[in-house]
Order: sequence, then structure tokens, then C-alpha cells
Amino acid sequence: MVRHLIVFNTEASEEEVLAMFRQARAVLGQIPGVVGFELGKAVGDAPRYRWLLVVDFADESVIPLYRDHPVHQQFANQVFRPLAQDRLTTDFVRLYPEVP
Repeated sequence: MVRHLIVFNTEASEEEVLAMFRQARAVLGQIPGVVGFELGKAVGDAPRYRWLLVVDFADESVIPLYRDHPVHQQFANQVFRPLAQDRLTTDFVRLYPEVP
């Protein structure tokens, strides 16, 4: 499994972030190999990033498919990037529990 993690800040309200997340699940969930979603909010008074969006991929082969998929490109350009201009994105491959 690969976890596509995006930590971000936004001026949008919590309700707007939740609406974006619902839309992300509905739209991006159509892309082959996308297997799950999570949304998190930071704990504490002054974290560097306030929000976390996780998109789970079945395996590493999904990374370029997802990145270049027109559904992702449209959602990212029209919905997510305007909402989350301050962001950091990284893909992580899962090692545990496979690591003995």
C-alpha cells in the first residue's frame, strides 16, 4: 500500500474543508487503484500544518496513474489547490507490518 499524504493550511472554514473532503472521496475514488481516504486536523496551538488529507493507493503503480489522471487533475486544479495553497505532499510506501 502507498499513502499519499498532503498536509496543508487553508483560510477556508472547517465546513468548507469537510465539503472538499466529501467531494474528494466521491471524485477521486473513481480512479483505479485508489483504495481509501482520511482527513485529519492537527492537535495543539501552533502546528506548522493544520490539516491532513490521506489518499491510499493499492500499490506504487498507482502513483503516476493518479498524478496524471484527468479526474485528479481537474479536482486538484479547480478544488483542492485553490483551497490549500500552503501544502506539502509526499507518497509513502507501507513497510510495517510486513517488516519482521
